[in-house]
Amino acid sequence: MRKTGIFFISTIIFFFITGCGNNNLQLLCKKWDCVRIENLAPINKSYQNTDDSLATLKIESALRSLNWTFSKNREYQCSLGSNITTTGTFQLLDKGSRLVCTSNSKNSVNTYSVTKLSEHELVLSSAVNNITLVLHFRAH
Repeated sequence: MRKTGIFFISTIIFFFITGCGNNNLQLLCKKWDCVRIENLAPINKSYQNTDDSLATLKIESALRSLNWTFSKNREYQCSLGSNITTTGTFQLLDKGSRLVCTSNSKNSVNTYSVTKLSEHELVLSSAVNNITLVLHFRAH
């Protein structure tokens, strides 16, 4: 009888722990459209010329056509508009607070902090050259 009780309690704890992780996975698994980028422009604008400003605007415009699709089999697809640029696998770590994307070519592994994850909104941040880039996504 005691073994049955321990097994029952262990099973409940296991399903509770894995259920929390699955909730984040369920929220993430859909297509996300980038709607806003923070901190894309250089910090030191005194050395910025017209070409730098134009390049920043072009990058921001391209990133606004960025969309990511995450699937339940832990695969992702990154696209600019309708053109697929990267595919690979992903992991949600640290109770869903970190997203690690590994491209199929294995030449890039990107880690993002998940600032917000809800049914309709995803906010990711990543440090790039000592600047924290923040990407805001909306569910497609």
